Amino acid sequence: MKNSNSKKAFLIGLAATAAVAAVATILVYEEDTVDRVGAYLNRQRMKNKFKGNNKITRVVDSLSDNEIETLLNVFDRTGSWKDTVFETLDDLKDKAVDYKDHMAKKLK
Repeated sequence: MKNSNSKKAFLIGLAATAAVAAVATILVYEEDTVDRVGAYLNRQRMKNKFKGNNKITRVVDSLSDNEIETLLNVFDRTGSWKDTVFETLDDLKDKAVDYKDHMAKKLK
């Protein structure tokens, strides 16, 4: 009887170990898949930024995933900075036109 209990305990332990290993494998596989899909999407996003230019597409293909991610971060920051500058310049232009119109009315 003691022998069968130890066999049961051994089999339960073995099954639990196999289950934990299977879950760990699935989690690692899913994380790897998510990383690969994210890298692919970043690569496509980078290619789209340059409208499919063949030379740049080849350069993008030669970059590592980390290099592409870094460049996209720079482009995102630069793009928002550039948009802010353009908006400020547009506002300044509008105010200058309004001031010019205001002064023209005063001088009449």
